Amino acid sequence: MGYRIGVASDRGLPEAQGGRARNEDNYLVCADGSARWLLDEESHAEAAAGDGILVAVFDGIGGHDEGHVASGAAAQVLAKLYQPGAPHRPSRVLTRYLRESHQKLHYRARGPDGQVRMGTTVVAAWVLRGTLSWVNIGDSRLYLLRRGELEQLSVDHTRNTFRLRDGQEPEPGGDHLAQGFIFGSRGLGHDLQLRIEDGLDNGDEGLAQGDVLLLCTDGVTGFVDDDAIADILTRFEDPQQAADRLVSAALAGGSTDNITTLVVRVDYLSDDSFDDWLDDGEETVQF
Repeated sequence: MGYRIGVASDRGLPEAQGGRARNEDNYLVCADGSARWLLDEESHAEAAAGDGILVAVFDGIGGHDEGHVASGAAAQVLAKLYQPGAPHRPSRVLTRYLRESHQKLHYRARGPDGQVRMGTTVVAAWVLRGTLSWVNIGDSRLYLLRRGELEQLSVDHTRNTFRLRDGQEPEPGGDHLAQGFIFGSRGLGHDLQLRIEDGLDNGDEGLAQGDVLLLCTDGVTGFVDDDAIADILTRFEDPQQAADRLVSAALAGGSTDNITTLVVRVDYLSDDSFDDWLDDGEETVQF
């Protein structure tokens, strides 16, 4: 499979204009023998050998202590999943790995009072043999652009999202983030257990030549509507140009939040059949 990747991250508007003091977002790009993420707001790379491409975006939860620490820790932990030997059922492996990592990091992050105050969103995508496998925790987003049509694959984890899933009526003010990696799921159950529902918060999607994937934080989606996102992804075929333009559009829209965009363009597919390769194997990965 041939692909190109572009990524851009920005603090957003200056603090004097209501913006953030630092960039608490992060990203992960595992491809071509390396893993890249932000370290102290600068691009950092380490050698990493794995199959396909593994990418993710993280939004350190605003208002929590050390959101940038949480997003950076999530990037480094997820990078360890990118190892030789492509997994079977990648979305299942991603989901289980994030659940187990969440529990371990939650314990480590507890303060003297037993509370955890750091957290981050996670939206991750693993592209293997022409298939996209993904998982989402929080309200960063994964989009698929195909033949000019933009589809949001992930579902924002708001309190009303889970109320509706449980057959309850939406509540006023229920559109705020409901759970985060490391932080937990306040009001949704035990904080050690993330609520990730198969087919809703993860999935597998066959890709086609010309498809474009966008992973982004709400510093983009809160200030750039879907039509404008689709227009930028369509007009700028180079993924880096598209990622940069999305950041510019968010800034022009007055984004006071951190902004991160990660764009993957599928240039061509190989003849390998992913369906023939899948089985019910249960891989485990240690971190």
